[in-house]
Amino acid sequence: VKSPALATINKDQTLDNLIAKSGFTGTALIVKNNQIILRKGYGNANQAKKSLNTPDTLYPIASTEKALIATCILQLDQQHRLSVNDPIDKYLANFPDGNQLKLRNFLTHTSNIVGRAEDSQTKSLNQMIKEIESNGVRGPIGHWRYEDSNYTVLVKVLEQVTHESYKKYLTQHVFKPAGIKTVGYVNQNFSSLKNASIGYLKQNNQLTAVALPNFSQLYGVSDMYMNVTSMYQFDRALMNKKFFNAAHLQEMFTPGSSSHYGMGFYNDSGLIVNRGYVSGWVISNGFTHDGKDYILLFSNVKDKQLSLGKLNDEILHELTQIKN
Repeated sequence: VKSPALATINKDQTLDNLIAKSGFTGTALIVKNNQIILRKGYGNANQAKKSLNTPDTLYPIASTEKALIATCILQLDQQHRLSVNDPIDKYLANFPDGNQLKLRNFLTHTSNIVGRAEDSQTKSLNQMIKEIESNGVRGPIGHWRYEDSNYTVLVKVLEQVTHESYKKYLTQHVFKPAGIKTVGYVNQNFSSLKNASIGYLKQNNQLTAVALPNFSQLYGVSDMYMNVTSMYQFDRALMNKKFFNAAHLQEMFTPGSSSHYGMGFYNDSGLIVNRGYVSGWVISNGFTHDGKDYILLFSNVKDKQLSLGKLNDEILHELTQIKN
């Protein structure tokens, strides 16, 4: 069954002008009081083909995927199938400092593990876990240091506890309750998908397509694609407590360090937000603390001149002026 194309929505010219003027290339989805007031593509999805970004355009969501993995771990915590306060050696017997490091430290990037260097080879999850274990811990536990490998470890724990792949678990326990249908996993054939965007780097007004990494090494931490509406469906379901109760939602948004990062999200004063970057794609996914306003900016151009954080602030300011 073919999904019907998503409509372009533009109920606020000021917002549209603000985004267009910023030089943003990608798809934006903006919600005020739980009503979509803007869902629109800007610029090209594929420069060579001159195909435009639309509400249906697909983007690798990069590190914002970590919020989905954190959601799974917190679901299992609520079901008492694990505890975020469990030491990691309960699941991985050989982990360095395994009786000191808790799942919570991995969720909040406060484990201080060295992690692993990503290269272009194809690797299995178990191979990556072995590398992470052998590289050890670099300093005192509890200090913030963002590291992909924290979530590689959590994906391993998730699969061990559920006895299934994280992809199968997500389909059943996250995508289905949220009503998400447009979602998949990125590999070297991504660009041949209908509605796929190409990721570009912008320098001196020149756009260069960026080479893709070997996505096997980003297993569960940065290997998923969506359109903006699918991510909005995830955010809404999260805020409507479709995945877990209010206590676990609060746990997710409670910073584990001075960095504001909780579990998969930064808890900033204006927005609860997460960000991601991979191969030219820059993703920002944010919503207000009351869960009524949402700002999703999925871009396929990495441009030093354009800060999505700054654009978020400008859009948020504009949203406060809109009466509805």
